[in-house]
Amino acid sequence: MTAANTMTERFENLIEEVKEPTKVEHHHVIDIGSSKIFFSLIGMCIVILILSFAIYNQRQAISQYKNNDLKYRYIKMQGQATEENIYRLERQFKYRDSISIVRKQVEKYEQLVKERAERVERARRNDVKAERLGKEAEKNKTYSR
Repeated sequence: MTAANTMTERFENLIEEVKEPTKVEHHHVIDIGSSKIFFSLIGMCIVILILSFAIYNQRQAISQYKNNDLKYRYIKMQGQATEENIYRLERQFKYRDSISIVRKQVEKYEQLVKERAERVERARRNDVKAERLGKEAEKNKTYSR
């Protein structure tokens, strides 16, 4: 029985060893002494800086385009572009809350213009339809006589 007990003990020890997770350690070494790696890192940093600068400039340009578009729409809403109106508008665009007020005014005006155009188009269609029905009624009167 002792041989069986020792074998059982060995199997139990092996099973416990298999159940325990094994640690695997990975070591990554970046040696600055290597010229390829050093120049690659410097190159990537320069590219990142250049791209960051380009993105910043692009955002500034897009912001300016949006502001100019809003200014154009506001002047179009006013119906005239006097020197005083343009100067006042430029002053308003120095403050964020004024920009949002101007944007709301322009959007409200554009919505009203759109609704008015839809009403005019609907009225025109109704007139055309009424004229067509009037002609059909006139034809029916002549045929019924």
